[in-house]
Amino acid sequence: MHSVTIRDLKNNPASMTRHLESGESVFLTKHGKSIGITLPLDDGLINQSVKELFFFEFYKKGEISFGKLVEFLNISKARLRKMFAALDMPVIDYAPSEIEDELKVFDQL
Repeated sequence: MHSVTIRDLKNNPASMTRHLESGESVFLTKHGKSIGITLPLDDGLINQSVKELFFFEFYKKGEISFGKLVEFLNISKARLRKMFAALDMPVIDYAPSEIEDELKVFDQL
């Protein structure tokens, strides 16, 4: 992976774009420290990202289940849980009435 300084980017934007155009990621650095990363946008990456956004929205609206989201994204449940954690999304999303029902069952045990 290549790196480009902010000064290089300002003076010669092609120093970054030539790497991106050849399908390589580039670290952006400032005073020798990485402050960001750029990724080449290819059709596969765009299609996958758009697909994920749509399916996440369907899940948030309650239109598909967690299991269906796993199936549509073609990933493991563990991987999806990690994605949820990274996005600060709850993995388990119960309505308050459902939690109360569950607690009543536990009280009866």
